[in-house]
Amino acid sequence: MNGSLGFLLDTSVVLHATRANSAVPGAIDAQFGLSASRFRPAICEVTVAELLAFSSNWGERRKALLKTQIEKTLIIPIAHPGVHQRWAEMSSALRSAGLTVGQNDIWIAATASVAGMTLLTTDRDFLTVQRVAALDVRVLDSKTGLVQP
Repeated sequence: MNGSLGFLLDTSVVLHATRANSAVPGAIDAQFGLSASRFRPAICEVTVAELLAFSSNWGERRKALLKTQIEKTLIIPIAHPGVHQRWAEMSSALRSAGLTVGQNDIWIAATASVAGMTLLTTDRDFLTVQRVAALDVRVLDSKTGLVQP
């Protein structure tokens, strides 16, 4: 899949958009055309909670930038039809394979999978999920924003 149904942004990608002078968001937009797409980028509601937790000690300017970033995205709830079932399948497959991935990452992966979206992340843990489940994921370099091989 090539993001034809859009892109779901992992927490790590949204965090880069809140960092002053980061070239990563521009590189991601250049590669995937997020700002020119007819689809708004999406995030899982779990990402919203993670972002709010990370931002608890930030200054007002960065918090305002985060708020703007969240408002620019489509927030997909984990109650979206099929997400709970997909989470259970992914969690079981990972456990059966003896693999460990954070629970929040499984929620984010399940949401991207059910929504038919390509997941953009800087977190290589999603490659572990991809090993056991159908998941279209692009892992980006955290310094450049370029797709890693």
